[in-house]
Amino acid sequence: MTSPAQTATTEPIGVPIAKRLLTEYFADWAAAVVARDIPGSACHAARCAIFDTLGVMAAGSAHPKVTTLAESLAASPGVSTTATGHRMEATGAATVNGMAAHVWDFDDNSYTGMIHGSAIILSAVLAVADEISATDDDILLAFVIGSEIAYTLGEVVAHGHFLRGWWATGSLALIGAVAGVCRLYSMDANATAQAIGMAVVSAGIERAIAGTDTKPYLCGHVAARAIILARAARAGLTGPQDGFEHPNGFLALLNGGEGALAETKTLGHRWRLETPGLLFKTSPVCSAAHAVIDLTAELLSKAGKVASEIATARAEVPKLVRASLVFDRPTNAQEAQCALPYCLAKSALHGRVRLEDLTPEAITAPDRAAIMARVSVEIADDLSVPPLSADFPESARLTLTFTDGSTVSGFCGEAYGMPNHPLTEADLCAKFASCMVFAGRRAPAGLSSNCSLSLLARHAFGMSAQQ
Repeated sequence: MTSPAQTATTEPIGVPIAKRLLTEYFADWAAAVVARDIPGSACHAARCAIFDTLGVMAAGSAHPKVTTLAESLAASPGVSTTATGHRMEATGAATVNGMAAHVWDFDDNSYTGMIHGSAIILSAVLAVADEISATDDDILLAFVIGSEIAYTLGEVVAHGHFLRGWWATGSLALIGAVAGVCRLYSMDANATAQAIGMAVVSAGIERAIAGTDTKPYLCGHVAARAIILARAARAGLTGPQDGFEHPNGFLALLNGGEGALAETKTLGHRWRLETPGLLFKTSPVCSAAHAVIDLTAELLSKAGKVASEIATARAEVPKLVRASLVFDRPTNAQEAQCALPYCLAKSALHGRVRLEDLTPEAITAPDRAAIMARVSVEIADDLSVPPLSADFPESARLTLTFTDGSTVSGFCGEAYGMPNHPLTEADLCAKFASCMVFAGRRAPAGLSSNCSLSLLARHAFGMSAQQ
C-alpha cells in the first residue's frame, strides 16, 4: 500500500476552495478585511491577547539573556521600541520582543495546531507599527489578521504537524505574522500572496529546540523573518503560490500529505481568537503542565495535606502532553518549563509555578528534588484518543499517595486560564501587574485590556510618553 507521504510526492494535495490555492486565499482575505468586519467580541479577545503578551514581554525583559541580546542588536539604529527600553531597527526590535515574550513560557497558546501565536505575531506587528507610525486600530487589525490566519492554518494541519516533530509555533505563526505585516505595509493581495508563499516554503523548525535558549530566541527570529519576507515581496520578489499544495510543499513534507482544507471556509466567519480561544497562563511553563499544576494544588487541599506528606505521585497524561513535557530531571529553566515532575513539585510547595521558581537556585533546591523523585509519568491510552483527546488535549489524571497510606485521585481536563475556563479580567490585570513588578516596573492602577495599545506598550516597555 502507498503511504500518504509517498502519494504526496507524485501529485498535488489539492486546492481548498473553488480551485484556489491556499496562499492566494489567505492573501485575498488579509488584503480585503477591514475593521468593521471583525465583531466586537473578537476584538476584545485580541485586546486581551495583546495585553497579556505585553505583560509577559515586560517580565521577559528582566531575563539576562534577553538583555544581552538587546544590547547586541542596539547598535542598529531605528525607531522600533523593545521591552528592554531600547530603540532599534524593526527586525532587531521584533527579535528582542519575540524572545522576551516566550523566554519564561508565560505567553498564550492556541490549541489549533499548538501555537504560541501572539509572541511572534505581536512582536512583528509592533515593530513595523513603530516604523510606519501606525495607529492603535492599525495594530489591532494587523494582529487579528495574523492570528486568524495562523490559527486557521492550525486547524488545517491539526495536531499532526506538532506530533510529527515540528515546532508549530514557528511554522504557523510565521505565516500569520507575514500576513499581518503585509497589511501594515498596505500591500495588495498579489504582493501579500508572494510573501506568504515565501513563508510557507521556509516554515519548518524541528522541536529538538526544546530545553534550550533557541526556543524563545526563535520566536524573535521568526518575527523578524516575517518582516524581512514582507519587505522582500514589497520590493517585487516572488514566492511559490502552491507552496502548501505542491508535491514537495508544506502539506506533503511537514504534515504527512494531510490537511483539513475545508476549515479555511470559515476564515473571517468564525473568529478563532474567540472560538476556540486562547489559553492565558497562570504559571510560566509549558501549557501541557497546567492541568497537573492545578490538580496537584486541588488534591492537596482536598486531602488536607502538604507537600512533604506526598509518598508517591502518579500522573497519567495524553500522548500530546508527554510529547511536550520531555524532561523528567531538569537542569535549567528551559528544561524545568517542560518537566512535569518539576511543575508538580512546585505546585505542591506553592500552589503554582512562579517566575522566581525558574532561577538556578530554585531548580536545584532540595525540597523540590525530594518530591520529584516520587513522581511517575505514564501515557494514558484513553486520554490520547477521541473523544477525550479532542475535548481535553492537555488533560491529566493524578493519584497522590501520602505517608499515612491514604490516597486521593482526580482528573483535570482544562486548567484555569484555558478557553472554557478563562481568566477573569481581574486576574488578567493581576498577572500583568505581577510581570511588571518582576521587571522592576510600576503598573499604574487602572491598566486593563481596554486601555489604548500604545499606552499599554509604553508602560510594559518602561518608556515615558516623551520617549
